[in-house]
Amino acid sequence: MVTVGIILAIAISGAPPSVSISQSADTFVRNELDLKRYQSASVDLNDDDIPEVIVLAKDRDYCGSGGCTLFILTPTADGCRVVTRMTVTRPPVRVLSTSSHGWRDLAVRVAGGGSLQPYDVALRFDGRAIRPVRASLSACQSRPVAAS
Repeated sequence: MVTVGIILAIAISGAPPSVSISQSADTFVRNELDLKRYQSASVDLNDDDIPEVIVLAKDRDYCGSGGCTLFILTPTADGCRVVTRMTVTRPPVRVLSTSSHGWRDLAVRVAGGGSLQPYDVALRFDGRAIRPVRASLSACQSRPVAAS
């Protein structure tokens, strides 16, 4: 299994994210998402003691001038399920101290889509998927945790 780090910031005390992902998650990423190059980290986003997997694609087919595609995966009995797929994403990916519907909120940097400047976007779980919220995140408090 080959994983490379993704820079995450976490705003809570407790266990930091892990750069290693399970063999089943790695297999899912390589076979189902068809990614050869990606950055990943594992962090429990829904407090079930089973870490979700944050994947930032690095393959040419998943990246453009605005950034790359971000996937959030949750483990299932037979592999993984994609909770979100978001394009034009750039690092860092941040885990925030707030929650929505039992899942930790995230923040990502986005660019492209006609925007001249990259900006931060909150991602919140709506009960079915993690979706972007169009609001400024300039006041977000988080401490960086570098995963390599």
